[in-house]
Amino acid sequence: MNPSPGSPLKLPVPVKSLLTGCKSIKSCISILNRPNPMNRTIFITLLILISAFFWTANMNAASNDNPETVQGVSTEKIEEIFAIYESSDAPGCAVSVYSEGNEIYKNTFGLSNLDYGIALSDSSAFYMASVSKQVTAAAAGLLVIRGELDDTAPVSDYIEEWPDYASDVQVHHLFSHTSGLPDIYGLMEIAGVPVNNPMDIEDYMELIRHGESLKFSPGTDYAYTNSGYTTLAHLVEIISEKPFFQFVEDEFFKPLGMSSTHFHSDRLRVIPNRVISYRPGEEQFRRTYLGMFQGVGPGGLYSTLNDWAKWEAFWYGSLDWDGGITVEEASELKSLMVTPAIADGEELDYGWGLHIEKRKGQLMIGHGGSFMGFRTDYRRYPDHGYSFLTLCNRGDAEPRDFNDRLADLFLQDDFEAYLAPYGGTYRNDELPIEYELTVEEGNLNLIRRNSPNGAMTEDAEDIWRAGSWDFVFERSDEGQITGFVVSTGRARDVEFTKINGDQL
Repeated sequence: MNPSPGSPLKLPVPVKSLLTGCKSIKSCISILNRPNPMNRTIFITLLILISAFFWTANMNAASNDNPETVQGVSTEKIEEIFAIYESSDAPGCAVSVYSEGNEIYKNTFGLSNLDYGIALSDSSAFYMASVSKQVTAAAAGLLVIRGELDDTAPVSDYIEEWPDYASDVQVHHLFSHTSGLPDIYGLMEIAGVPVNNPMDIEDYMELIRHGESLKFSPGTDYAYTNSGYTTLAHLVEIISEKPFFQFVEDEFFKPLGMSSTHFHSDRLRVIPNRVISYRPGEEQFRRTYLGMFQGVGPGGLYSTLNDWAKWEAFWYGSLDWDGGITVEEASELKSLMVTPAIADGEELDYGWGLHIEKRKGQLMIGHGGSFMGFRTDYRRYPDHGYSFLTLCNRGDAEPRDFNDRLADLFLQDDFEAYLAPYGGTYRNDELPIEYELTVEEGNLNLIRRNSPNGAMTEDAEDIWRAGSWDFVFERSDEGQITGFVVSTGRARDVEFTKINGDQL
């Protein structure tokens, strides 16, 4: 008979007596050691059921803690973005949304460890991949602010065994990927060294020393290279006379209360709540992170949603801390890191450890990461106070796309105001054919006859894509959009004139 609603659950006498006897770990163990096999069977079954109950509760806790709307955005719409990873038997993603440095939403989808069926949570420790670079830049930048590291000096002033082929590389070139240094992972591949080989900073520096030439003269071009950030970590160690991980911990992590964040320079170090990464296999997911990697600088950072909320609050000045970097130093450091670097007289879309871009007319600062099945992405829209962090432990995840879609929800009005002038009807009289561009839910959408419709992607101001088609918009002397030129794989520079819509 099922108990009536609200009535106490009546347990069978043997079960009740077992639970009554289990009041401590020692007493529970004594129950397991009793000679009666039936007691042991019942007790173990109960433990499994209770564990399953709390595991299920943990899986659902994050979503239950979120309100129905977050600053006017439906929680349901947020969760739709990650619905494909809402599984009890697959890896997934963890996500946080911040406003003015305060966490306003967080959730997790999927498992942290498939071997043991452990769910992702806000305390799961992710490998952050290249999102780490902003922390490395902050550490080296702090030494610049303190006058201990001259960013205009040659690197050879600080590193005795710096290679001759890179003698013209200055410290600031390392921050902005304008050094021309060959990438350490490319050098490892050439040398036949596996990427997960247990190497430390000195091992990587030895690889750099054995390079033969730069890709270009320092400061004349941009080429993303992890060698620059390995060298920055090495400079921090030389100047501070501390291991890199220790310097960052003393100046940032300990003062900010980020107790679950560290640079993993010791592969034998235990990481509580460590997340394991995977890639899809033919029949099941395959484990990809082998746990031997201990390189720091360009990567190597472990952190959690809970800890990153403190980093975000630190950046927005809404966190109080004691020790390490001072408030004045932090203010100067933030300004340096988001100042675009210069290469050959042209401003780059990269500062110190952070990309600096425009998306749908709005300033966006951030960085992504990809390594051994971990996919990570952090984006900040400083003019609007919103930031988005997505961390995934599956190699097929697209966290940058997820963060873009989150931004589309929270900045919808601002995006649509920027996109409105593009909307309207465009015509080519010779074909003849008309295309319609509409603005909906923060996106610019292409509608065309007998073809799939969909959202367009902005590559640069007035340069857009729709699938493999490229659109270059044209403006009048007054700045109004008058048409576009479209190119496909089979046709180029087909002109369309705007015949109605905004600004006409």
